[in-house]
Amino acid sequence: MLTAEQIAPKQAVPILRTTYHQLGELGVYQGRRVQLIYGTVIDMSPMGTPHANAIRLLTRYFVKGAPEEVEVMVQLPLAAAVDSEPEPDFAFIRQLEGPTEDHPSTALLVVEVADSSLKLDLGPKASLYAECRIPEYWVIDLKARSTVVHRLPKKGKYSSVRRVPWSSTLTSDPTGLSVKFAELLVP
Repeated sequence: MLTAEQIAPKQAVPILRTTYHQLGELGVYQGRRVQLIYGTVIDMSPMGTPHANAIRLLTRYFVKGAPEEVEVMVQLPLAAAVDSEPEPDFAFIRQLEGPTEDHPSTALLVVEVADSSLKLDLGPKASLYAECRIPEYWVIDLKARSTVVHRLPKKGKYSSVRRVPWSSTLTSDPTGLSVKFAELLVP
């Protein structure tokens, strides 16, 4: 019998968004929460109570606080690249009029809530969002009770990355939205 190491490819073949969607229509991902990052289909962890609570509380706050010309997408796809379709927890986009042919390809601000996904959110997703020239990206670190703020995308990386404690008020430059996470997420 062959081992996994003996038959493993030297290099995985990435899939494109078109193939990803075709596989979805065939039911390949049925019953799974997945997203496509750099040609790799990634299973998303089951959502624990802290993550779910953060999404619930932040959804209400973000939708009420967003400027009128900004739409808040909650856990919806971004057509980030031909081989990537992440589903960020929040994406603040310019207001859309009616149905569209494809998912939005960029955002003013992307926010991820990290409980078990910190490595993915601070690594490949940060690179992907910088490559898409998303001007601002926040990773809300539930365990550290702080937010990692990424700004100024240049050459596929954010040139400004800093960790902000939840006790500080954080303001998004592109949206003007201000939030003090300690008032929303800490009991």
